[in-house]
Amino acid sequence: MSNALTDMRNLRFLLYEVFNVEELTKYPFYADHSRETFDMAIDAAYQLAQEVFWPCFQECDRLGVEFDGQQVRVPKSLHEVWRHYKEGGWFAPLVAYEYGGQQFPHAVYAAALFLFNCANTTAATYTSGPYGAGHLIEEFGDEAMKAKYLPPLYTGEWGGTMALTEPDVGTSVGDIKTTAVKAPDGDHYLIKGVKRFITSGDHDITENIIHPVLARIEDAPPGIKGLSLFLVPKYRVNDDGTPGAFNDVATAGVEHKMGIKASATCTLNFGEHDACHAWLIGEANKGLEYMFQLMNRARIFVGIQAVGGASAAYQCALAYARERLQGREVTSRDPLAPQIPIIEHPDVRTMLLRQKAFIEGCVGMILYCATTADIREHTENEEEKERLQLLLELLTPCCKAHGSDGAFESIRLAMQCLGGAGYCEEYPVAQMLRDNKVFSIYEGTNGIQALDLIGRKVPMQQGAAVRALMEEIGKTVADAAATEALKPLADKVQEALNEIGMTLMHLAGVGLSGDIPLYIANATIFLDMFSRLIMSWQLLIQAVTAQRAIDGGSSDDPFYRAKIETARFYVNQELPHALATAGLLRGNERTALDFKPEWFS
Repeated sequence: MSNALTDMRNLRFLLYEVFNVEELTKYPFYADHSRETFDMAIDAAYQLAQEVFWPCFQECDRLGVEFDGQQVRVPKSLHEVWRHYKEGGWFAPLVAYEYGGQQFPHAVYAAALFLFNCANTTAATYTSGPYGAGHLIEEFGDEAMKAKYLPPLYTGEWGGTMALTEPDVGTSVGDIKTTAVKAPDGDHYLIKGVKRFITSGDHDITENIIHPVLARIEDAPPGIKGLSLFLVPKYRVNDDGTPGAFNDVATAGVEHKMGIKASATCTLNFGEHDACHAWLIGEANKGLEYMFQLMNRARIFVGIQAVGGASAAYQCALAYARERLQGREVTSRDPLAPQIPIIEHPDVRTMLLRQKAFIEGCVGMILYCATTADIREHTENEEEKERLQLLLELLTPCCKAHGSDGAFESIRLAMQCLGGAGYCEEYPVAQMLRDNKVFSIYEGTNGIQALDLIGRKVPMQQGAAVRALMEEIGKTVADAAATEALKPLADKVQEALNEIGMTLMHLAGVGLSGDIPLYIANATIFLDMFSRLIMSWQLLIQAVTAQRAIDGGSSDDPFYRAKIETARFYVNQELPHALATAGLLRGNERTALDFKPEWFS
């Protein structure tokens, strides 16, 4: 089975030829960097992924986590992953020098995270936690809080989580019941409540874990407007920065999951003994606003996790298809003729190409978002900053939902390529499929992502985000149409753009008529349709870049030719599904709305 995790040539093509991340060094924040430092980081990430993350991939599944009623323990190999990650300085690549970071662009960091998740997404659930918690403190905490908590988080001394979900409160965040009461003495609050499904909620890798917790202060407004964000350490922190007394954050249990079994998904009891100290982050009643900054980043990270697993599965399927001898050419009538590798069979080749197109399109979409985030954070053009923020808002649910749904389907195809071997646990693809399923569920289920897209992102600012995206796609279509070889692809993407534009106008009319249930009834298929357009656009951008390289006499012709043909395959075979969905949506299909609950049984 292949030890390759992804096509590194493709990753560099996207970073340097398509998105030209070297240009980011024109911003003062990135001025110390260059193509050389970016390459060093990416090479180091791939080496760490291959040599440390990947070797314990199957062991994590086999050993899982242990919970003795008080303490969660994880496999020793994850301690080693953490140690190497820490030694490599990977806990704060995006962070400013003043906080001990390295000021790398989001695009480079996203590429590194992709590589780690290709190798072992379970391990990456632990290593990603400290930055998320630290970022919230850096953005919204006071100076004393930053001085106390950022150094150990950004150096990997302590772990971090995001504590939002409760046993009876998942998507409906406004119903959170955890409370925070101002302590009679000191500057802290006393937290009381239960949080569930907390990733890395407890473990024995670090000596302390920092929990950003959503809770409701006494007399706060009902619903989401009454939520505040608190910093809750597992162990209180002494004045000298060392962990002190236990902070009444008890692990009540761990989930026994179908996949990512060594990722400790915990239920945490805060304040069982009325002694859980918490410190308010930022202003009261702005907790959800703050937490959504982390959640939006987390949703793109879920897309990275998902497509990373799909990439590793594709490499396994590709290696197997090249080595596995089975059958003969369909036109051969000689039973004694040598058997051929299954990659020669049309059905297997089609399955491989569907995987390749999805992965390259989705990685492109994610790196586009990362590069957009880099420019948005550092441009001084306020109009441009707002436009880029709109694009990020619109594309985030697509990265998360289409990325995870598509990745699961891609891994299913990889398993199919391996046949019976793929269904056996001796090969890693079976685990990859199990591990990957969670990505369509956590950080907001994909149904919620679809509702967010059609209910919030599409209509915001009277459709400004959609108009900005349509303009970007239109530019790429024009570039492609100017090249004779790519004009047929450009015409088909333009057709889809027109069809989806008409569908959006139709749905706007439905919404304005007041029939909101009908407007959102087909949110999931709307997201799929919309995402297929975006994937086609991303693959067309790659095809345009490849065609220019070929026209310029590049010696790397096979790679670029494959880029163009991959885009052709997706536009011809996958994009038509979007056209069919557009017709369905304009037909006002409402059977699910009219189907009475009692009819299900």
